[in-house]
Amino acid sequence: MKNLKLNFLSLWLLCLFLNSCVEKSDLANDAPESRVCGSTHPLVGLTGNLSQLQHGVSGLVTIVSDCEIRIDNFNYDGGGPNVRIYGGLNGSFSNGFNLSEQINGRRYTNETLNVFLPEGETLDEINSFSVWCFEFRANFGSVSFF
Repeated sequence: MKNLKLNFLSLWLLCLFLNSCVEKSDLANDAPESRVCGSTHPLVGLTGNLSQLQHGVSGLVTIVSDCEIRIDNFNYDGGGPNVRIYGGLNGSFSNGFNLSEQINGRRYTNETLNVFLPEGETLDEINSFSVWCFEFRANFGSVSFF
């Protein structure tokens, strides 16, 4: 019975590890390419401040067009592993989209970042934006438009 419990526990831990690896790699997909698109969505032109949760994150997020998001006066201390700009729906980032390359490892002081929605996605699927740490699934600062 002891071996059965140990084998079950080992298998369960292996499954957790493999599932965790798959989820992390899926979330940290390639950043979308920059492109030009229309400005017809009702959210275009709206602005909002990033919440200041961790690592000195702050900035003003503007929805520039149907596919482009700009963060002005962006501040971030560069801490945390595998940090990217991430998009979600209605404040939830569990099934969201990566919008940038890794941004950790360098300090940002009052800089401007432009990111783009993935091809085929709209502001109906992505209306929340986060400075997101994939390794720990941590929100360093976010804003939602809904």
